[in-house]
Formats: sequence, C-alpha cells, structure tokens
Amino acid sequence: MRRWIVWILSLLLLLTLCACGQPQQTEQTGQQGENPQTDEQEPEEPAFDPLVPESEAVSADWFQDAAFVGDSVSVMLEMYNSGSGRLGSPAFFCSVSLSQQNAMAYAAGDERLPEYPKGSGQHPRVEDGVAASGANKVYVMLGMNCIAGGVDRACQDLVTLIDEILAKSPQAAILVESVTPMTASSPRADGSLNNETIGAFNAKMMEICQERGWYFVNVAEAVSDENGFLRDEYSGDQSMGIHFNYNGGEVWTDYLLTHVPEALK
Repeated sequence: MRRWIVWILSLLLLLTLCACGQPQQTEQTGQQGENPQTDEQEPEEPAFDPLVPESEAVSADWFQDAAFVGDSVSVMLEMYNSGSGRLGSPAFFCSVSLSQQNAMAYAAGDERLPEYPKGSGQHPRVEDGVAASGANKVYVMLGMNCIAGGVDRACQDLVTLIDEILAKSPQAAILVESVTPMTASSPRADGSLNNETIGAFNAKMMEICQERGWYFVNVAEAVSDENGFLRDEYSGDQSMGIHFNYNGGEVWTDYLLTHVPEALK
C-alpha cells in the first residue's frame, strides 16, 4: 500500500511540474516575440532624385566638354552664348524645327540637321556629332515640335534618341532640360500644344529620368510667371510666344550655371 501511495504522489508531483512549466514556456515565447533577435541592417540608399537643385555657380570651364541638343528655342541659347561666352565653348547641336522624331529620321548630310563642326558644311546625325565632339555631358531639350502628336510618343521618342546618343557616347551624363512654356498670349497655343501638355511632357520625362538615372534640369521654373506662362520680358517673338530674346538667354544661362549636379562637379 505504501508503494502505491508513493507512486501516486510521484505522479501528481510530475503532473504539477509539467503544468507549471507550460506557462513558463509560453511566457518565454511571448518575450521572444516582443524582442526578436535581429541582425543590424545597413540603411538603404535614398532613391535617385533626378531634379538638379540650385547650388553655387560653376565656372564656364565646366561646360567645355558639354553638348547641347535642341530646337529653335535652344538656338537662342547658342546665339546668346556666342556673344557672351558665359558657358565657355560647348558643342551645340541645335537647329530650327528639330525634334526627337526627325533627328532620328533625317539621313546624315541633311541640311535640316545641326551643322558640326560649325562652318564645315557637314550635317551629321545627332548621335554621331555628339560622339565626334567628345562630350561627357549632354544637355537635351526637345519636344516643342512634336508634343502636339502625343505626350507619351514624344517621351518615348526622346528616350530612343538619347539611347542612340549613349550608344555612341556611353561615358556621357545625360541632362534633360524641361521644355519651356508658352506666353499667355501665344497665338500658337491650341488644344494639342499648350502649357498643360508641355507640363505633362516635363512631368513624364522627369519620371523617366529617375528610372534611367538621368538628370532633369528644370529651366522652365526660371522663366515662368506666377501662372506658369513664359514671361513676356523673356520672349523674343510675338508670332509664336515660344522663343527667347537676349534677356531670356541670360536668365537661362544663369540657371544652368547654378544648377549643376554635385556628382558631376
């Protein structure tokens, strides 16, 4: 009988120990859930921001290995710089009515393509001219002559042209300049080409620049009034309300000198 009593007491003691151990395990598990052991993780790098902020002005020498690709709006920048020399001596590939579409469509030698070298009578394709110039920084402002055909198509064609430039100049940094707005009284503005479609194009191109690691230089903000129109004092033509005068070229140049990516300095 004594053995039975001892055995029963031992069994009860064992069951008591098991019951007491269970909450303890649950408590430990809860504590581990509250304070999980984690490895230290390196902070993630911030996403690339394509928008070039204002910074201390660079010297004209910074633009010595730069190239500018543009239409008749950029022709004014070329003319202003030829007189002022404030951007040094970059290569200009700008011509009237140039667009990303016809820049890819024209055959080499077509006089509608920009002349390079200046005074040579030669008109290479844009990507070949840029490569021949040895440019390490390529500014591109195109779109005014084709946005009316659709923002998405204009953006995709510009990406294709830039890719063709990079295929010949893989070392070059790409700086996309925003298309500048039209004046409030521009006779050229209509349902297809207006400041709304220009703004949509610029916004889409800035998104693409972020994806592709290209820089976006928002020249439009320097020449716009409080309503987003090109300021009349910067406009050189009443017939279209698009092109710049000397004052506009000066403000544009000021902006370029003070908006250079730190990574390229």
